[in-house]
Amino acid sequence: MLKGIIPAVVTPFKGDGIDINAFERLLNFLIDRNVDGLFIAGTNGEGPLLSKEEKALLFKTAVEVARDKVPVIAQIGEITTKDTIELGESAVKSGVSALGVVSPYYFKLEDSALKKHFISVARALEPTPVYLYNLPGNTGNSIKPSVAKAVIENANNVKGIKDSSKDLQILEDFIYELGPDRDVIVGTDSLILPALIMGAKGAISALANPLPELCTGLYKDFLSKDFESAKEKQYVLNNIRTITKQFSSISALKVMLRLRGIDVGSVRPPLGEITVEQEDVLKKILEELNYL
Repeated sequence: MLKGIIPAVVTPFKGDGIDINAFERLLNFLIDRNVDGLFIAGTNGEGPLLSKEEKALLFKTAVEVARDKVPVIAQIGEITTKDTIELGESAVKSGVSALGVVSPYYFKLEDSALKKHFISVARALEPTPVYLYNLPGNTGNSIKPSVAKAVIENANNVKGIKDSSKDLQILEDFIYELGPDRDVIVGTDSLILPALIMGAKGAISALANPLPELCTGLYKDFLSKDFESAKEKQYVLNNIRTITKQFSSISALKVMLRLRGIDVGSVRPPLGEITVEQEDVLKKILEELNYL
């Protein structure tokens, strides 16, 4: 179901609340540049810093703006099974195309507990498609390929996984274990092309927020088998990612969007802002890409 380049959409803020008008402008900016989907309230959307009510508003707005042009994937993972299901019910009611479910975080969970959690969530939200979300660096709970396979075998609406382990071997294991009928989506910008070559269906990308043309161009090059051009674009993404990871990375995404004419405000505290000197670096990157 999911394929291509799907931005991990940032969340615009104005004061203490969400700037819905800016969110709508951002979504249209991305859709007009031929992205293949919209991933809402994930890591780069500052999902853990949002209330359930704020997430529900984002889901509803994204569905209204997308208007069946591209799928909307709502990230609903919460720290408890109950809260995850409740947020999922709200997302389903808003009409989203699919649900992403990150592992519960803070408490270390056994594989059996993770399996039970994901199966319970997926069954409660049938028949809406569900995608597991492996983000071990942030959650502290890694979804093993064997666990993902067991969940799929017990919940028919689990259609695949977003892997943000940053480990190509783990991603390859997901592709092998889950088979061609399930969607494996990479969640690391530096691995988009290697993941596609190994059989991933697409990427949920942070840099596709300010740089949708570069990311979708890489995907188009891959489809047309122009691998030299695809490699050049991947190298550019890698260099930009290396730079932004030295900054407050979500703030860097928002600054680049502002420089491109889409003002999405700043990050929500306690996340940090970038400096004036760092903004100059980002401006130079955009100028070199002819995006300014």
